[in-house]
Amino acid sequence: MKVLIKDFVSYKKTISEVLEEAQLHLFIKNQKQILIKPNLTLAKAPPTTTPVELIKELVKFLKKYSRAKIIIAEGSGGDDTERAFEFLGYTQLAKNYQLELVDLNKAKRILKENPRAKKLKKVTLPKIAFESFIINVPVLKEHDAAKLTAAMKNVFGFYLNREFIDKMGGILDKTLLQHGWWNKSELHFLGVNETIFDLNNYIKFSFNLVDGSVGQRGNEIDGLPCSPVLRKIIAGENPQEVDSACVKILGIDPKKVKYLNM
Repeated sequence: MKVLIKDFVSYKKTISEVLEEAQLHLFIKNQKQILIKPNLTLAKAPPTTTPVELIKELVKFLKKYSRAKIIIAEGSGGDDTERAFEFLGYTQLAKNYQLELVDLNKAKRILKENPRAKKLKKVTLPKIAFESFIINVPVLKEHDAAKLTAAMKNVFGFYLNREFIDKMGGILDKTLLQHGWWNKSELHFLGVNETIFDLNNYIKFSFNLVDGSVGQRGNEIDGLPCSPVLRKIIAGENPQEVDSACVKILGIDPKKVKYLNM
């Protein structure tokens, strides 16, 4: 599947058009479980996070063409995931459309190994990631360390620092997050680009839908909305190809995005 780049008009109009053109219905018709992975790194409004309005249109499309169980899953990095779900409208969306919400920070994990990985030769990841057709729905932003955060970087939500898994059974202590602690911080010490690369070799996104309707510059958390707004929706099967298109939309030199050149 080639990467699709569509001018954004509205979520209601553009998302259905993109998904129809991508023929996503052919990929999902026989699936039993579909996992939607937004970017809800903390309880902060779009464009820092994935708009619930976009996810609503995606869910409507999935229900039209599939009887699969639909799960929205995230492991917020700088917040309590359930708080992010509630604050950003996902809790109500799940009630309205009979969806399951999963906090990946609390999900059952299994050990995965890859001796050829750059940094993460052994890693414990949510079991659900290997049981689902994953639709990856990030937002398009600049990133301090990786330069770009879009499709491939959104895999960080599946990770959790080993100290929580080892010492606390994977149950996240909310009080730490209230003091600005990030539960994916190990990945920054190990190397953001290298761990993006490694995690994408463990977890395979089945389809990627990037929200570039606005875009964010300067920083992945405290940056500013793009001015003028980008007005683009990007979709594709291969996350690396999708990010290669996204980097051009943001006007970033592809050579400076290390994980794309590994």
